Amino acid sequence: MQWYIRIVDKMNEWIGKIFCWLMLPLMCITVFEVFMRYVIKRPTIWAWDLNIQIFAAIIFLGGGYALLEKSHVMVDVFTINMGARKLAILNLITSSFFFFGMGVIMIGGWEMFKMSWKVKEAMPTIWAPPYYWMKLLVPIGALLLLLQGISEFMKNLYILFGKKQVGGE
Repeated sequence: MQWYIRIVDKMNEWIGKIFCWLMLPLMCITVFEVFMRYVIKRPTIWAWDLNIQIFAAIIFLGGGYALLEKSHVMVDVFTINMGARKLAILNLITSSFFFFGMGVIMIGGWEMFKMSWKVKEAMPTIWAPPYYWMKLLVPIGALLLLLQGISEFMKNLYILFGKKQVGGE
């Protein structure tokens, strides 16, 4: 189990740290578009579409990294004073909902991508760049999140059974 945790954690950390750099072109394109629209008075037809695509890549491919770093929104009103073992038990029990949801998103996302690829779907804008590659990010992102969820599940098993675990925890 430790080899799986190590590999998946490193993979999602690597992917997250690479794709976070997409924030720079996202910001530059936004600044450029604002300048063109409000100063030059000649807005672009491509900036908004490109920003949507870059942001989609950041969001979908960064989910596993966010789970690794415990960055997802969490309501901890009931768990804030819980011990590590009790929290691990709760996480193990509730993980079935997570795994089910990721399975549904992966399957649904793959079907959505196949349909979009088949018709060579484009964004419904003036520039109309291809849309299907963004839909491929849905099942890929769900897979990365699912793999990280399995890693977190294993970490919780280590906590529950009091064994020493790998990874930073």
